[in-house]
Amino acid sequence: MPYVPTTLPEVVDLRAATDPDSEAVVAPEGRLTWAELADRVRTLADSLTGGGVAPGDRIGVLLPNGLRWIVSALAVQHAGATVVPINTWYRSAEIAHVLDEAGVALVVTDESVFGRDALAELAAAGRPSTLVWRTDEPLPATGPSGTVPSTAPGARPDGLAYVLFTSGSTSRPKPVPLRHDRLLRNATEIGRRQHLVAGDRLWISAPFFFGYGCSNALPVALVHGVTLCVEERPAGDTSLEFIERERCTVYYGFGPTTRNLLAAPGFGRYDLSTLRTGTTGFTREDRRLVLTELGVGGICSVYGLTEAYGHSTMTEAGDPPETVLGTAGRVLDSQEIRIVDDESRVVPTGDSGEIELRGCVIDGYLGDPALGEGAFRAGGWLRTGDLGTLDEDGRLNVVGRRKEMLKVKGINIAPVEVEELLCSHPGVDQAFVVGIEDDLGSEQMVAAVIPRGAPPADLAARLDVHVRERAASYKVPARIEVVDQADIPLTDTGKFSKRLLRDQLSGGTP
Repeated sequence: MPYVPTTLPEVVDLRAATDPDSEAVVAPEGRLTWAELADRVRTLADSLTGGGVAPGDRIGVLLPNGLRWIVSALAVQHAGATVVPINTWYRSAEIAHVLDEAGVALVVTDESVFGRDALAELAAAGRPSTLVWRTDEPLPATGPSGTVPSTAPGARPDGLAYVLFTSGSTSRPKPVPLRHDRLLRNATEIGRRQHLVAGDRLWISAPFFFGYGCSNALPVALVHGVTLCVEERPAGDTSLEFIERERCTVYYGFGPTTRNLLAAPGFGRYDLSTLRTGTTGFTREDRRLVLTELGVGGICSVYGLTEAYGHSTMTEAGDPPETVLGTAGRVLDSQEIRIVDDESRVVPTGDSGEIELRGCVIDGYLGDPALGEGAFRAGGWLRTGDLGTLDEDGRLNVVGRRKEMLKVKGINIAPVEVEELLCSHPGVDQAFVVGIEDDLGSEQMVAAVIPRGAPPADLAARLDVHVRERAASYKVPARIEVVDQADIPLTDTGKFSKRLLRDQLSGGTP
């Protein structure tokens, strides 16, 4: 029986042994083959172990996307410790929350990260224990104090690879523990849906401190022998030139990334024809932009969450456009899915209910059991808080968030339905719908839209007519606000926050 790795560092070692000279990573700091990557990971892991890092320790990584981030994470894991990715947008109070909740013993960072004094932020967070790795160094110049030659103990399959912090729109970031074996099992299925093959080149600019990078793109690339082509952030023409030069074949980008590329002054001058497959979501318009504007014919629509190891459902590369645009695909072989009512009874095919997942999902949040209160059901089922339907072919259609369902004049309305109607207008780039209580205590539907290009002065009025012509009158927002992208509020983890948007829009009256 062939050897099957069960931890992320084991996969790196296997790639180094079977395909040593192929490129593993292309990043701002340079390039590494699989053999070079494995060597740097082992060297740094030994340094960490010699400096006192022990199995089970939690080590923070506060660095931009690149070789340093990837090598640091894999080395920490090779030492048997757990990586805690730190959001590079965070300030000291937010960093302190992450470090305290996860019990971080050491942080690998640089003196400056995106122009901010990282060491000062960490000191203000009360955690000055750091390992500084500068951009121009192949490895940190000095390891942790007391470093002596050592042999890293290695990771365990059921050990924690990461503790990631994720939040909804109404809570502080929660620590999500992710195991090595489940990461690899889910990554195997994610890559299969995309029809990945050794030699593919995966482009990503999403931050590695989010799950889309570290617990999806990275393990997918390792498992399937795919070269990671990494940028620190999406950068318009610079990113388009990078994709063309590196002949990237796999596109990893959600809506904002896609729009960044399409808005580049030079879009259309670069050859993106090598892009074959990849993942994107979550709205129909997001998917359409990748499929028709970027021309990625094998793009996969997805549904997933950090607690379920990245993606849980996906379409398959080569599915018809309408399947990609209109559904989030079928459940991966590494997971199970069901749609249930309020009493946890499975609903008939086509009926709406809460999406629950089982298989490659977490058993609970790290630390305080109260963090997971109400999130887990008997039998290992994870309650997602999302509403959806399954069609006769087992494909998922996500309706919206349970807590975001609106009740206007006694009628339940899914915000996502109205958002998609608004986005179908050529003058709208993105739309967000929330419920706001009026002076009489009733819920009113209010929309915030980001225009595509310079908006006409009467865009809100045109959108009112647009929705009225295509939907029942109760689905017409009571108020439509035209806003800039910069005005859209985000949570601590950089996700769009409907709660904050609701607060922001509640100052006006319909």
